[in-house]
Amino acid sequence: MPMIAMMLLVNLHAVLAEPVSIGSQKQFFIDSLFLENSPNVALRVSPASKTGERTLEPDKPWESASLNWFSVMEDGGKCRMWYEAYDVEGWPTSDDTSFCYAESEDGVHWKKPDLNLFPYHGIEQTNILFRMVGPDGAHSRVHGNGVFLDRNAPAGERYKAVSQGLFPKAGDPPYFVAGMYSPDGLHWTRYPEPICRVFADSQYSAFWDGSSAQYVLLGRVSGHGRAIGRSASDNFAHFDPLTLVLEAPERDAPQCDVYNPAAIKYPFAENVYFMFPSIYHHDNDTLDIALAASRDGVNWTWPDSTTPFIALGAAGQFDSGSLYMGQGVIRVGDELYLYYSGGPLKHNEAELPNLTKPGNQRIYSRVKVPLDRFVAAAVGPEGGSFATPPLVYEGECLVLNVDVREGGRVRVGLLDDRGEPVPGRAVDDCTPIGGNHLGVTVEWEDGSSVSSREGVPTRLVFSLENAFLYTFQFTTPSNKSG
Repeated sequence: MPMIAMMLLVNLHAVLAEPVSIGSQKQFFIDSLFLENSPNVALRVSPASKTGERTLEPDKPWESASLNWFSVMEDGGKCRMWYEAYDVEGWPTSDDTSFCYAESEDGVHWKKPDLNLFPYHGIEQTNILFRMVGPDGAHSRVHGNGVFLDRNAPAGERYKAVSQGLFPKAGDPPYFVAGMYSPDGLHWTRYPEPICRVFADSQYSAFWDGSSAQYVLLGRVSGHGRAIGRSASDNFAHFDPLTLVLEAPERDAPQCDVYNPAAIKYPFAENVYFMFPSIYHHDNDTLDIALAASRDGVNWTWPDSTTPFIALGAAGQFDSGSLYMGQGVIRVGDELYLYYSGGPLKHNEAELPNLTKPGNQRIYSRVKVPLDRFVAAAVGPEGGSFATPPLVYEGECLVLNVDVREGGRVRVGLLDDRGEPVPGRAVDDCTPIGGNHLGVTVEWEDGSSVSSREGVPTRLVFSLENAFLYTFQFTTPSNKSG
């Protein structure tokens, strides 16, 4: 759309639109909030970059059947991992799972430390935390674990986890959501009662949401087939039943299911939430990993449901059949590490006789994501533009996280409350931006200052060619992010 035509459309809406207060917070293109009048602009998931590493492999006797769900975090300068391992001898009973621990100094090279906490068939030095946990009536394995750090809790409950737990009572379903807590991540106590009385399957996610001052629990419910539900509580020991918040896009149902949440409150920006669920494709019996997003943790969307966040590997590779995301993210400099488990077996092939055959093992691997680059407002070589709703911001300059491809450029303009270009800050006054930048300051002919519009409703107009725009932020040179 020509820029003059866009200005006319912006003028028509200028009086009607309510301003969006963004302060100096980093803003993500994860939905249509900032995309008014956006011809040739599309939201695109940026796939994670596979390393191909075999981060963790089943090489212990208690891992002889398979590895399964796991969680990672950075904690006090160390990378930590909690994972489930199945052994052939126990399969499949309520005592077939070892809840295990691994750690790393760099997030790349992981070790399974000898903890001397739980022996396995005469082997005293293991990395097993426990096999069965909980008091009478709630004594069972852990399955589908999601571990998180609760910095607001007393020291003895700083680490928390959710999982599937066995609570046998007459007339009740066999599995509910269980909760655990720990002072150090190694010695765990299970609550004597379920924390949520819903049938539990697959992995569950939980975290403390500082924005709502509540604990959040996400896990499987029914929707278009398998789907994801959510519950929130100010008491981690009790959640109401989950309410549906995410299901397969309507055009994909019933051919696809959403398998597990792998949900996080993104720790490097305000009010951004991500899920990395596995999508079960019925037609070929495979699972790859997708990306869903939210600004409040309640209302979720698929920014781009056609692009996998982590795609299946080629035939013959270790991750060619089914993928599941690990819980959590680790930041190393301006790069994010995420981890997934991959196996060559398809969904219905993952039975013990197949799992124990050479080459069929499930392996954890690492992927990399540049800081904040999950979803982009993408424009091809033909060019495109969009305007934001009126924004009320704080800051002296405008910083973009942007990847401009060969032959492309990005320019930005400011519009006043009547939809007119701000003198000296129009798109035509902007110095074109090229190249690949995690944080580049927008410049106009006479400088970069936008302080004259601080606190006043102001629209941004973006003109892009062959570019991927991930975030924008009003800030000052001293606190510039990224």
